[in-house]
Amino acid sequence: MDSELHPAGPEEPKHSTQIISLFVGALLFIVGLSGILFDGFAGLHLSWIYGTIIAVSGALLLYTGYNNKSLDAFLCCLLFSIFYGLQAIAGWIFGRPGVPTLGLDNFDQKWIKIIPGIHELGRNDHILNSILSLVLLGGAIDWWRRRSEGGHQFEALREVQQGVRGHIHHGQTDQGLRD
Repeated sequence: MDSELHPAGPEEPKHSTQIISLFVGALLFIVGLSGILFDGFAGLHLSWIYGTIIAVSGALLLYTGYNNKSLDAFLCCLLFSIFYGLQAIAGWIFGRPGVPTLGLDNFDQKWIKIIPGIHELGRNDHILNSILSLVLLGGAIDWWRRRSEGGHQFEALREVQQGVRGHIHHGQTDQGLRD
């Protein structure tokens, strides 16, 4: 196996998937905490509940980017890419003109109320969610590309399956799941 695919140790640099996870995680942690303190932060529509969800997703991305298992960083990037991407798609497709009851209370052309009073999104939220989704998807794709080089797509898929099973059933105890 190529040395580039082994875990980043003290002497080895982090892979791009881990760097993306660290960067986006730090950004989300700051945005989440700011959203808890200031519900109209940066023109976003953040409740304290959704701010907490954002901060926790940032903390998870930070953790998986920091630890030396790029499979975990891949899974986190992929799952949060889907999470933020679905919100962006819902907002762009189903958003209608209206005035939000959370955060910035200005008229918004693409306002969507997912959970009234708890989770409402506007145009700025859709832009942020779209960017987050694309960047995180880029990190996940890069991991997949590195793992699948030389026609090893099935081995990469098997590694993902084993990693997910390990996390669901008994925690990641198999040293073979380390990158």
